[in-house]
Amino acid sequence: MNPIYKFFDKTYCRKVLLYFLLPFFVVEGLYAQGNQQEQVIFMNTPVLFSENGQNYQQVIAGYTSENAGKIIFRYGGKNLLASDTRKGFNKFLLTFPAVSKPEEITLETTVNDGNAMQHKVVLIPPQKKWTIYLVQHSHTDIGYTRPQSEILAEQMRYIDYALDYCDQTDNLPDEARFRWTCESSWVAREYIRTRPGSQIKRLLKRIREGRIEVTGMFANMSEIADENSLFDFLQPLREIKNSGIQVKTAMQNDVNGIAWCMPDYFKNTGVKYLIMGINETRSIRPFDIPTCFWWEAPSGERLLAFRGEHYMTGNFYNIEKEDIDFTHMIWGISELEKKGYPFDRIGIQFSGYFTDNAPPSTAACKFVEEWNSTHEFPKLKLAVASEFMEYVEENHAEELPVYRNAWLDWWTDGFGSISRETAEIRKTQNAIQQDEGLLAMVTLLDGELSPEIEKKIEHIKENIIFFDEHTVGAAESIQSPFSENSVKQWLQKGAYAWEAVKKETLMKEEALARLQPYLHKANFPVIYIINPLGWDRSGSVELFIDSEVLPPEKKASITDVSTGKKVPVQLVKKRAEGAYWMLEVKDIPALGYKALKISTTDELLSPEILPGTEIMENGFYRIEVDKKTGAVKSLFDKELRLELVDRNNPYHLGQPIRETSKKRDTPPFHRAVSDHISVEKGVQGTIWESIKIFSDMPGFSGAGEGATKGLELEIRLYRNTRKIEFKYSAHKEIITDPEALYIAFPFSLPEAKIVFETTGGILTQGQQLPGSSSDWNVAQNFVSVRSSKGQVVVVSNEVPLWQFSDFNMGKFERYPKQGLPWLYSWVMNNYWFTNFRAYQEGTFSWSYQLTSTNDTTNAFATKFAWGERNPFATRTLPAGENKLCNASLRTLKIDGPENVLVINIRPSFHKKSIILHLRELEGLPADIKLSPADQTLTIKKVTEINSLGERTGQPISAIRLKPYEVKFIEVEI
Repeated sequence: MNPIYKFFDKTYCRKVLLYFLLPFFVVEGLYAQGNQQEQVIFMNTPVLFSENGQNYQQVIAGYTSENAGKIIFRYGGKNLLASDTRKGFNKFLLTFPAVSKPEEITLETTVNDGNAMQHKVVLIPPQKKWTIYLVQHSHTDIGYTRPQSEILAEQMRYIDYALDYCDQTDNLPDEARFRWTCESSWVAREYIRTRPGSQIKRLLKRIREGRIEVTGMFANMSEIADENSLFDFLQPLREIKNSGIQVKTAMQNDVNGIAWCMPDYFKNTGVKYLIMGINETRSIRPFDIPTCFWWEAPSGERLLAFRGEHYMTGNFYNIEKEDIDFTHMIWGISELEKKGYPFDRIGIQFSGYFTDNAPPSTAACKFVEEWNSTHEFPKLKLAVASEFMEYVEENHAEELPVYRNAWLDWWTDGFGSISRETAEIRKTQNAIQQDEGLLAMVTLLDGELSPEIEKKIEHIKENIIFFDEHTVGAAESIQSPFSENSVKQWLQKGAYAWEAVKKETLMKEEALARLQPYLHKANFPVIYIINPLGWDRSGSVELFIDSEVLPPEKKASITDVSTGKKVPVQLVKKRAEGAYWMLEVKDIPALGYKALKISTTDELLSPEILPGTEIMENGFYRIEVDKKTGAVKSLFDKELRLELVDRNNPYHLGQPIRETSKKRDTPPFHRAVSDHISVEKGVQGTIWESIKIFSDMPGFSGAGEGATKGLELEIRLYRNTRKIEFKYSAHKEIITDPEALYIAFPFSLPEAKIVFETTGGILTQGQQLPGSSSDWNVAQNFVSVRSSKGQVVVVSNEVPLWQFSDFNMGKFERYPKQGLPWLYSWVMNNYWFTNFRAYQEGTFSWSYQLTSTNDTTNAFATKFAWGERNPFATRTLPAGENKLCNASLRTLKIDGPENVLVINIRPSFHKKSIILHLRELEGLPADIKLSPADQTLTIKKVTEINSLGERTGQPISAIRLKPYEVKFIEVEI
């Protein structure tokens, strides 16, 4: 048969590639028949094969018909193909001799009863020599398909299978041999820890051969994780590397964003590639096509990134089955060619079965072997993840675009469906950071640290990480929220948060107990205010004091022993055995403490004189509450001489708004405010005065006998500092219909823009990677409304989610622009449609701290927020033998400009050293000087290390940070 007339029906492999490969051009024609128009499309594919010494390539004809019929293709006056058609879209493959230069041909198409239309294929180009890398992995989705407790055992068993499948396919051609990529370093680490030596030896052999690859992400993470958690997240790499395994690739699958600090954290670790297998569900993706680019952190540190297709793209075409169907792939990838995909190679991920947490399979091996045996191109190759990235680096690195933008995640909004646990994990992330600072102080004081402490901290941190991991519960959590599987999987997920909370509470007690030998008693009760952060701080601190030490019914005074000045103190609430007090303290040394003296009298505390109920005023602000809305209608800054509330917004400052829709996260939305407002007198105290507001709202009911109000708000105006606090409590009813709760902060500041802290950097609204999350954002520590005149900074310890400038649900803006300085704190929702929670219940409390200033720096906003979210540690000692010799103590002096943030200070545990984690905030160079604050302390060596604790150079005499640089420094003492 003359090949030019041959209908491509000869082998199974060639049939399936009809649907698989890239077309090079499209020519369209319309065939008119009566009142209907029927379309014929021609597309070239990169299939190149030889037969009887002749090379051939193909053109696909696509025809859409409203009815069944017949079609005939003619070329050069001869029939090329005649076939039946069905209603809908039909595809036919026409084969032509391969060309060495572009050629034009004319095809004639006859549809049904002789009606014909000529089509001129403008260009048949020479074939592009494609290579398709097929990367098999198992997506680690902890809790989605099975309970969290089962996932690790399954995933480790998959590595056993992968080793066996490598053995089984050793006799195949190299491209068809089984290969496996371990998506999660968590699984790889646990495998190394638990398998016998013989099995580890097998694994190392296959890794050296390039048949198995271990990647660098512990799990697929949400944006709930903070900078310290992500530092902890990478520590398993040290153990993996020490086992002789090279790690050069990071994979984040399913999730559609990743923390901006990762290029900084991977610096000098050997990890240089990032692959994002994005799931576009409820999101949009950066770029129109899979794209390789240099992704940079604010510092300029970079990773070679690949925004790939979905992490199971190969499964969409049944690559794991014998009846492989690439129908969608050819049309999808044809769009890549039309849109300018630049390479002749691409990496495509797939799983052994079409499910998350899938075991491996060898089905693709046979297909690849058969295809490559009969086709010159495209070449199919079973590969590990890094192979495509190595090709790009070696051949295209210089031509790739550079993006220094945050890659924000669209999916973290689901954590608004578990508000209570999200709040607790945020507070615990900060608390463990304080604990490490306390333990670093113990190290600097030459104290004793038990070897077990490191294990306890690792346990807490891993529970934090497993809560921050992107999956919350079962796939049916929304459809069947009360099913046994949904309930069990949510309880297991939530348990990570509560385990971290419980263990951190004990860790803080242990850290303070190990510091206590350096906190001396006096002949009066002493309160030690301890600052485990890296800069001197002032602020308020709440602590519990036993009645034996400070009777809550008696007048007392508290004095700074080092200065002799009285410390403002205010009773917050009483218990039978003691009371909670708030102190306002000043100038607490970094990595140090101050001692405060408690003096009591027999005089009873006098009753508080309560203020009016609508207006509060101090030297900085005047606040006016609207009795109709129960929110702030005026907030006047006396120093800036500005009204900070935008009265053009329909909502007032601090006003709760409930949003509902008929379908989850789908317009139209209905919004309502609370009613039955009651504005009442609050507290008149030494540190703050307040107004209390009670209201009702559908979905929220009063708590307790006789209660009628579902929402409570206390607005606190601090007397001596520029600070306002909004403290909320909501009594949530169980409702599974779609709903959300916001708090409005509509600010007014001339020519202002919205700035917020993301994980590892500070970002202005609209400056993220185009296509990354813009409808909502996660603020790690602060949101600022900033102009040339000043800034307003808002902090929430509990609530991370915000919508900026407007209610943005459903907009999916690829290129968001700066809007009005209106902030909407997104407290809770149940809009996610699958594996988050369908409802929340019970009382939930949260708060915001607000300040304004003419200081417009990132440093001011950052340190205000970090100070609010990281309270001072305290230790109260009863009177005893007077051994108090240091009323104020600093362990290590850290001198440097305000534009440097000490993110964390932690002990190394393995030797007498501490680790400093630094970030520059303003885009300016900075020098840091370390010096002993006490004659008993000697600094032996200062060395720059990477995030894994590995030295990256010789000891240094000076610490210098480039603009926005992140550094890890080991200080040996």
